[in-house]
Amino acid sequence: MIKGQNQQVCFSTNCKGFVLSHEHGAPVPGGKVEPLSTFDGEDRFVTLSIKKDEKTQDWSLYRDDDNKPILIGWWPKTLFNNTFDSATRVMWEGGVLYPKNETSPPMGSSHTACEGEHKAAYISHMEPYKVEGLLGRNDCFTIDDFKYSHEHRNHFYYGGPAGCRN
Repeated sequence: MIKGQNQQVCFSTNCKGFVLSHEHGAPVPGGKVEPLSTFDGEDRFVTLSIKKDEKTQDWSLYRDDDNKPILIGWWPKTLFNNTFDSATRVMWEGGVLYPKNETSPPMGSSHTACEGEHKAAYISHMEPYKVEGLLGRNDCFTIDDFKYSHEHRNHFYYGGPAGCRN
């Protein structure tokens, strides 16, 4: 979530001001991200990172897999009016949006957090600042606390099936 001065809160890269790079091989925000994991099989992953460009002072979003970062896009410095000149932390949020009176799509792999490894979606290799269960529909979507493993470092699971009604 990004909020610039005198601007709306932005929950995605679809908000005013985010600039897509159109770089070959860059994932399209809102599109399918591959490779896909297989249920009860191999977990696959993508690495995303946000970095401040020291020259332009813009904040850039990268897919950072396989030691060859691909620029997805950036938030220009002008969006923030010096708000992030001394930022020390970036926070990620996730959600499932759907129109009122319709059913939800799945979150993550469509399996709940308690199903764990090889079933639920997860976010890993991050500093354990805080995981907040700010789920509006705990009956549909779940998130668990940080765990640690050698393979995934600090990680947590999340997800839920399609079909919730709001």
